[in-house]
Amino acid sequence: MTPTAGEASETRGELTGDVTPDGIVAFAGVDWWYHNRGHSECQILRRLAVDTPVLWVNSMGMRTPRPGRTELPWRRWARKARSTLKGLRRDPSGLWVLSPLYVPRFDSRWVERNGRLVGAQVRLAMRRVGIRRPAVWITLPTAAPAVAASWRPLVFNRSDEFSAFPEVDADLIGGLERHLLGRADHTLYVNHELLEREREATADPVFLGHGVDHEHFARGAERPEPPALARLPRPLVGFYGALDDYTIDLDCMVAAARAVPQGTLVVIGPQAMEIDRLTAEPNVVYLGPVAYEDLPAYAARFDVGIMPWLRNDWIARSNPIKLKEYLACGFPVATTDFPALAPYRHLCRVASGADDFAEAVVAALAERDDEERRRARRDAVRGDEWSVLAERCRCLLGVPTSGAEPPG
Repeated sequence: MTPTAGEASETRGELTGDVTPDGIVAFAGVDWWYHNRGHSECQILRRLAVDTPVLWVNSMGMRTPRPGRTELPWRRWARKARSTLKGLRRDPSGLWVLSPLYVPRFDSRWVERNGRLVGAQVRLAMRRVGIRRPAVWITLPTAAPAVAASWRPLVFNRSDEFSAFPEVDADLIGGLERHLLGRADHTLYVNHELLEREREATADPVFLGHGVDHEHFARGAERPEPPALARLPRPLVGFYGALDDYTIDLDCMVAAARAVPQGTLVVIGPQAMEIDRLTAEPNVVYLGPVAYEDLPAYAARFDVGIMPWLRNDWIARSNPIKLKEYLACGFPVATTDFPALAPYRHLCRVASGADDFAEAVVAALAERDDEERRRARRDAVRGDEWSVLAERCRCLLGVPTSGAEPPG
């Protein structure tokens, strides 16, 4: 069984500092092959992979998609199956990516069994990659039983409060979270409130926050306009990102579309929820997923960017990367309120919910030609580069330093 937090703390103290890691095993919170690569761990670990072997283990998930309970369950099953068939591959970024086989059941017994199964696959992959003494990066709590006690240091990427995730076994996931808090040498946070609540539960709580690839987004207008946008009626109100039922307020998106009846609402991103009510609006164009590398060319054509978040515990504990990317683009932003917005609230038009979201969009549109405001938005996140955060994480993981930049 998984050790208690106290037992894990004792093990951590015994093993810390014994060896220098020769690589990183990262139990990720997303799947490299189909999730957006703008996620923080994608940005950080691909930079570390430039000169350090990194084995990325695709997300094992936390819930079993089920018809009648989960949005678009068959689509979720299909994309995970396609990912699993890839096995172990090296990505052009330098990452080695493992899509492990496991049984998608999430109770205490199967979490332990899957831990042993995935742990065995990880050890085989480590041999192929050439990692003998791994440092560990872990995001999803369900991967905890796959991590050997001798793999140190262990960095818990506390990107979200996963026990608040819809449809999960909150007691099981909460127990695994507490186990990782007790076992981790360092715990990374992007949300101040969550850090303060858990400060006494973990050895070294570190506020990392999120970065931004500033030049990548700020220079999007230098790229050719994507043909998909060329003939759309203006103004363009845009959103890019995952369409998930636990984050997206569909009423706000419909309100945004109706705020620009002569213009277009452009929606970009993978669909994991029903959006028929949105796409039924005559001025909504859904383009599906766009590669992270190509996003700036699309975003540069937005007159306004929107962040239509739900008001729930998941959003309250999150810190959307999209905010800094939107600000780096420079366009006006209309958003619902959330705690991590506080330092940038003065740069956005903030709505309390669907009722006044249309007003926020209209107010944002009025700023689209204000170059001073555009510069202020870009300057607010200038210097928050992912490379800086990657070097902080390199030190915490105990792997050699380098000033190299990732390919692409």
